[in-house]
Amino acid sequence: MQFTKILVPTDFSESAKYALPFAIDLAQKYSATLHILHVVEPIVAPVDFAWGTYSYPDIEKQLNGYVEKSIAKIIEEQIPADLATESTNLHGKSWREIVSFAKAEKVDLIVMATHGLSGLSHALYGSTAEKVVRKAPCPVLTVRHPDVKFEMP
Repeated sequence: MQFTKILVPTDFSESAKYALPFAIDLAQKYSATLHILHVVEPIVAPVDFAWGTYSYPDIEKQLNGYVEKSIAKIIEEQIPADLATESTNLHGKSWREIVSFAKAEKVDLIVMATHGLSGLSHALYGSTAEKVVRKAPCPVLTVRHPDVKFEMP
């Protein structure tokens, strides 16, 4: 088996940071290109902002700037300089964008955390990993952070 393109989605959580070295190691062993992907979920807001108005383009511009800086920091601080790396920032439902990106880019392997941010996002990202595993066009390696507790239902 040969991997030439490895995708590592990130939500900048501790779990995603923990999964990154697995992706880096595999990319180095297979001389693969590492694709770092972040998906910005749609902004959901109440219908009536009685207390003021918000400029969504301004919010999205600030968010995109944060994402670009965060990915650049990951590449600078954690990715070996000799490893071919590409980064992408998409907008939409995380699982759908990850799967679509993997199909469009003909990714050979996805390496991702089983859980993401805490609270509601934690539950949503966990469901994201499950959907990616079920719908991905390639193998998916899920990595569980050691601090994530497993509880039987």
